Amino acid sequence: MLSLVLCGCRAPAPASVDKTPSASSAPTAAPSTAVPLTIIPPATISPAATPSPEPTAPVLPLTGIVIGIDPGHQRIYDPKLEPIAPGSDKKKQRVAGGARGVRTRTYEYEVNLSVGLLLRDQLEAAGATVYMTRTTHDVNISNKERAEFMNQHAVDLGIRLHCNRSSDAKKHGAYILIPAEHRTDWYEENLLAATCVITRYCAVTGIDMASKDGIATRGDQTGFNWCTRPTFCIEMGYMSNVNEDALLANPDFQKTMAQGLYEGILSYFCPDAAESVCPST
Repeated sequence: MLSLVLCGCRAPAPASVDKTPSASSAPTAAPSTAVPLTIIPPATISPAATPSPEPTAPVLPLTGIVIGIDPGHQRIYDPKLEPIAPGSDKKKQRVAGGARGVRTRTYEYEVNLSVGLLLRDQLEAAGATVYMTRTTHDVNISNKERAEFMNQHAVDLGIRLHCNRSSDAKKHGAYILIPAEHRTDWYEENLLAATCVITRYCAVTGIDMASKDGIATRGDQTGFNWCTRPTFCIEMGYMSNVNEDALLANPDFQKTMAQGLYEGILSYFCPDAAESVCPST
């Protein structure tokens, strides 16, 4: 600390009028007094800190995409009838019973929901908005209502998840159904989406395509005919086939099924992003 000492002095006393100086008359100087004065240096002013820029969140590949997932069937079988299409006199059951594993005895509606929930999580992690027709088995939602659900949420793609069955135990493989051309305004989009998804699904799971290109059209499905949005229905495998039944009912393999579906959806909406996710086949 810097100190400055100031010394104060008094003026000498005036001389005596006596012209004869004496020793006692000599002026006596007053004692000096030191007065310390502390000078405080100015405070050090730190420059204002420059705020760090907020980190920019990465744009996820499916941001802005709305996807509907319909895990087929439910615990409740509803045999009441409903029209298969607007204005149609032909009717079908509101909800059919679905398949059951020939050996595992697992119900189709259980597999469909398990895979649907896994797929939802992956799609949401990639930025998509996902709506599910059901997240539990204890519902009663008809096929018409499931189709209208997709319309109400204006989905960019509605995915119906199903497993298959046949009286022929040797039948196996996966394939995708899309609405017949006269039943939809989205035929080309449906076809392209179905092609992307069945290709990746079979590549990832190792399940064969049940036909040459794995795609077929249908004009008699209520879930298609009441839907005014892009949609398809995947038959993920045959529960009447011993080998595929074991796979479809396996929780670990269901994760693989969901991965294959996810990669197919990603390759449809974001082919560039899919290149970094999907290995070439």
